[in-house]
Amino acid sequence: MVLGRCAAAAAVLGGLAWVLKAGVILVTGDEPAVAFAVGLVLFPFALLGLWWLVGQAGGKAGRVGGVVAAIAAGCGVLVVLVRGVGGEGVEPSEDDVTLLTPFITGAGVGTFVALLALGVAVRRTRTLAPVPAGLPLAMGIAAIPLLIVGGALESISERLIEVPIAVLGLAWIGLGIGLSNAATHGAAQSGAVADR
Repeated sequence: MVLGRCAAAAAVLGGLAWVLKAGVILVTGDEPAVAFAVGLVLFPFALLGLWWLVGQAGGKAGRVGGVVAAIAAGCGVLVVLVRGVGGEGVEPSEDDVTLLTPFITGAGVGTFVALLALGVAVRRTRTLAPVPAGLPLAMGIAAIPLLIVGGALESISERLIEVPIAVLGLAWIGLGIGLSNAATHGAAQSGAVADR
């Protein structure tokens, strides 16, 4: 119950951070300092909660998704720790590879691989209500096309690359709401069983 609600909060807060980041850049052209990183760190934890909700019924896809989400979460935590200790000197740029580069890549790619695997498990187990149940798989599948669309939009205006980020942020918020509903529904069922 608590883990499901924490996962829901992580998905919603990370999604809000990405929507805020995209909105600020679209309006002002300035990037908020940590908004993208907040989502990058929180999303794998949301997926760990989804893995918990899926449980053993998720089969191999659920196990793979859970392990990859755990690796992505570990990478995200390492990014925060290395940034905290190393400061801006360890921050990668477009031209430089630093100590953070593999961990940022691990957190990002791991999150989308976990979305795909857990998306299959969720559809198989019907862990979430019908509408949010399709979100993990759809988000994982849509990641690459959204990056391509973002690149095409960037050729029109550099700020427009944020539109796909906002779309993914909104999808994470929707997934968070679905996780919250599933955690609440599961808690209600557990209470009903305990009362008998």
